[in-house]
Amino acid sequence: MKTKVILIFILAFILRFWQLGTNPPSLDWDEAALGYNAYSILQTGKDEYGAFLPLSFRSFGDYKPPLYTYLAIIPIKLFGLNEFSVRFISALFGTLTTVVVYFLVKKLFPHKSFILYLLSFLFISISPWHIQFSRVAFEANLALFFFIFAIYLCFIALEKGKFFIPAAVSFALSMYAYHSPRLLVPLIIFCFVVIYRKNIKTQIIPAVISFVLFIILVLPIFIDLSSATSARLNSVTLFNPNERLGESINEMTVDAQKGDKIGQLTHNRRIVYAKEVIGGYLDHFSFDFLFLNGDPPGRHHAAGMGMLYLWDLPFIIIGLFYLLGHRDKNVLFLFSWFLIAPIASSITTGTPHAVRAIFYIPVYQIFSAIGFTVFICFLKSKNIIFSKTIIAFSAFLLIFNFYYYLNLYYIVTPVEFSQWWQYGYKQVVSKVSKLENKYDKVIVTYQYDQPYIFFLFYQKIDPWAYQKESNQAPIERSDRSFGKYEFHHINWPKDSQYPKTLIIGAPGEIPENIPSIDEIQFLDGTKAFKIVGT
Repeated sequence: MKTKVILIFILAFILRFWQLGTNPPSLDWDEAALGYNAYSILQTGKDEYGAFLPLSFRSFGDYKPPLYTYLAIIPIKLFGLNEFSVRFISALFGTLTTVVVYFLVKKLFPHKSFILYLLSFLFISISPWHIQFSRVAFEANLALFFFIFAIYLCFIALEKGKFFIPAAVSFALSMYAYHSPRLLVPLIIFCFVVIYRKNIKTQIIPAVISFVLFIILVLPIFIDLSSATSARLNSVTLFNPNERLGESINEMTVDAQKGDKIGQLTHNRRIVYAKEVIGGYLDHFSFDFLFLNGDPPGRHHAAGMGMLYLWDLPFIIIGLFYLLGHRDKNVLFLFSWFLIAPIASSITTGTPHAVRAIFYIPVYQIFSAIGFTVFICFLKSKNIIFSKTIIAFSAFLLIFNFYYYLNLYYIVTPVEFSQWWQYGYKQVVSKVSKLENKYDKVIVTYQYDQPYIFFLFYQKIDPWAYQKESNQAPIERSDRSFGKYEFHHINWPKDSQYPKTLIIGAPGEIPENIPSIDEIQFLDGTKAFKIVGT
């Protein structure tokens, strides 16, 4: 049995580390920002704007939580500033997450067969959703590890109260890793306390100590809510009237002018908010999102595939119905987790959102593992003819689905979705670095967003030098500069008049008849950048 566990661990490790620096085919802007800010902290103790050891990284005005950046300092110190080192933390903690799920299932279902624990371990290890985010520098994946690890420690603490203390630390770390746990952690703690209140009473002293410790640890986050975090919330939350609720809210004014009482009621912002939140919440259970196409961003899933295997569907349903008929405290907690996990994502724009809802990935794998275990037991107990053949055929379908996913992920997706990964910036930086000495000015398009961070990252710009220019830099998305570099949308009639200027534009920004020094293409062959000189 130990051999099988080790083999699954090796599989989980390989799936998260194999070609980590080359697939996905490029860093996206958030990954480059995490990497460069970690590099800046390593060199100077300050972020790119000169803030000393910040609790929120200003970055592009989205104020990233700090934990991933600080942890990334270690691999960047060991391996240098590159794609592998930036993604290393996510791959490492993604691998560790699969192990924690294995032990958590043993705690949730202590009297079940070993096959259930093994299947849960296997299913989370090969989960497309989990692999996707374990191979990218997404803070949510780091937060997921600490979130699940804290839950696991809480179950140990029901018997050994002292484990409530590391559980509190782990919950706090998840909140320093990503924004969603700042809502989810209090909710999951509340459910845990309500469900296991009798057990907790026997460990009341360490439970109280851990709660006080948790409050102390997370207090800086809530102090920060008045500034950095509020800026983040305003940029993604539904409750920003400038977002998609604005039109409905404006309709109330028209209703009032017309004296339309029913219209005023239906367009009331509270009803509008409620409808949007409920709709956003239910989006995360849609068949299309989970099993067919995923969410819109191409960075969140393999091309032509949802967040879960289609193979999982019948076994998730079987597992759900089985647990509904075998309810106990642990099952109640598991369902509470399942229903709570999408809440943070449901109050934001762009639902369903695979990153913000990442916290219920393990629950799907557990349901599927339970369903497949029940399926196997049913076939064996009924002495169904060809039962072994049916089980083997089901396993074959999973292997086929897994192979299909790997083909999509490694072969198809890099080509079809390379633009989603800002592919081409590394190539542009390489070309420009060889040419820039011949020019007085370099202008780079903002067509694909945040080009400056790729030049900082790939040229390894000295953080001390950059901080002198950046502390007053605007957080708008289309106006940055440092040294001889300017980053904005190309205005050809104006920019072409500058002497000795290297211009890097997107298709349509530079006339076709202008001869180019070089061109960069996306992996599907379409033009990404055109480089010209004046």
